[in-house]
Parts: sequence; C-alpha cells; structure tokens
Amino acid sequence: MATIDDAVTSYIAAIKAMDIGTLMATLTPEALGKAMANMGSQPQPTSISDITSEKISEENGEHTINLNVVADGNTAIMMTKWKEIDGVWKVTDVGQG
Repeated sequence: MATIDDAVTSYIAAIKAMDIGTLMATLTPEALGKAMANMGSQPQPTSISDITSEKISEENGEHTINLNVVADGNTAIMMTKWKEIDGVWKVTDVGQG
C-alpha cells in the first residue's frame, strides 16, 4: 500500500508532466471543483522548474502538505490536504498556502 509520501511524490510527478488524468483521479470531487475554480482566477505558469513538498500538520488522519512550486522564476505555495479513502490517498482540499 502506498504511503502518504509515495502519493505526494506521484502527485508532484503528475503536475510536472501535466498528467491531467492522474491529477483528476487524485482529487476528490470537492477538491477538483475548487482546483478548477482556482485555475480560472489565477495566472497559470508556463514552465514549472521544481516542486518540493513540506509537511505542515496531521490531524485525525488528514495531512496538510504545502507544495512549493517554482515556475517562471517565481515560487508559489499550494496547500493540499490529503486523506486515505478506501485505501487510496486522495487530495481532499486545495488552496493557496
């Protein structure tokens, strides 16, 4: 079974590769809706050069992990919340860190 670290590493790889299918499969419907709304209101980077993760907290089985995204010479923080659902790690919430 994948660990939270494995899931985050796979998610980061999917972001870098712009693997939309994997990204959508990792998000819960609520998180997907929020991500889509955020995409429309934020400028989208043209070139992601690096993404690192930073564990912020864990409470009641839900992990808050910030993704530090370096793109176009700038760094942005994407907050993600993760929870294991039916044996699979899913992103349950997204936002700006």
